[in-house]
Amino acid sequence: MKAEVYDGARQSYQGTLQTLLDHPAIVGILNEILSEDPFVSDDCYGFRCEGSFTTVREPGWNISERGDNGLPHVVRPPQQANAMRYQVAGGKIFGGLTRVVWELEEVKSGQGATSFLSGSHKAHFNYGGPDPYRPNIGESPWEMNMREVMDDYSCPPGSVVIFTESLVHAANDWTNPSNPRCAVFNCYNSIWAQWHRLNLSHEVIETMPPRRQSLFRGTWAIGGGPGGNREYSLDNNTT
Repeated sequence: MKAEVYDGARQSYQGTLQTLLDHPAIVGILNEILSEDPFVSDDCYGFRCEGSFTTVREPGWNISERGDNGLPHVVRPPQQANAMRYQVAGGKIFGGLTRVVWELEEVKSGQGATSFLSGSHKAHFNYGGPDPYRPNIGESPWEMNMREVMDDYSCPPGSVVIFTESLVHAANDWTNPSNPRCAVFNCYNSIWAQWHRLNLSHEVIETMPPRRQSLFRGTWAIGGGPGGNREYSLDNNTT
């Protein structure tokens, strides 16, 4: 998988990387936070995959190479109610837009891992910036304070990091001199909601096992016969 990323793979839909889309280590977690029992079955998943990209950051990579300069950000401002928010109701988590990051090289704390503002996915507070709808902390007088209390992580190659996009998170300079950052970023959502618009290749998806194909079915749930929306097809996808 690492070789595929280094060879230029930009998405995990092809090659060996596609097995990460429904890896057994993550399916149970995604079922718990993104689906409900009636929509979990042996022939389809109770959640959808919205997107995938890979990244390679050589030692010395700088956040200035990102369009947002590594500003801490979320999918939507946490003080706003929206379909992508992290929620808890009825004793159950609903993770909204959930990010799964596979780290294919060693990651060392303080040397470039993604950092997080712990607890911010549960808090409804304004960043202090001039625009309450801005999905990052740009121009906030609290920016440095927030950065100082953000957490990151260390992990061996082959580890997976799962977080809600409602959690304030940020990219950092990759200063680990021992290896690049080589990672796969997959994004998942409810079968009822969609954030990313993708141009997926039907020819690639139809070569996948049927249950994996169901990750890319259209964004609806009820109707369409017994059991609702269960099968991917050229006429039932997320594009």
